[in-house]
Amino acid sequence: MTVMKLKICGLKTLWDIECVNTAKRDYTVDYAGFVFTPHRQRISVETARILKGALNPAIKSVGVFIDESYEFIRGIVDEGIIDLVQYHGESEYPMPCPTIKAFRMRSQADITPTICDYVLFDSFKKGTRGSTGGMFDWRLIKEYHEKPFFLAGGINISNIKKAMELNPYCIDISSGVEENGEKSLEKIMEVAYECTV
Repeated sequence: MTVMKLKICGLKTLWDIECVNTAKRDYTVDYAGFVFTPHRQRISVETARILKGALNPAIKSVGVFIDESYEFIRGIVDEGIIDLVQYHGESEYPMPCPTIKAFRMRSQADITPTICDYVLFDSFKKGTRGSTGGMFDWRLIKEYHEKPFFLAGGINISNIKKAMELNPYCIDISSGVEENGEKSLEKIMEVAYECTV
């Protein structure tokens, strides 16, 4: 059996938490993403605190930030609301937890040196700085081996097997497990199953 790590990003409600907790009972769900940046999935620190309290402890929470201050991020880390930090934008800081640097891919030149433990490859869309729901050309990262990487950008049940062939450290899905902009238990179960068998 091949098990691929899975991150479900953009969790906003206790229903979302219930979905990933339910999937975790039978399948792999390793990370839950909380978005703290200007985005339709943005949540407050207070909401994140509540969601973290309801999250299965075996699922690690990831805080998603775009050029936030060190003090803001460190405060959320120190409170135990997030277990990993994911940086979008220019800023990245050492933290007392694992860190992820996101690259929005147009060419291989978009991959730059980073102090982070992991990298995340996502698609580029003009006018946005976070999740786009679209794919990028996966050939750009076919030869990448420097750090373990999360693969994001337009992944869903129809292409997850192809995504897994790139041998990422973790598959990262947000809109690909949504129905009408809300998380779908059925879709989360489908992708979690694919990552487990």
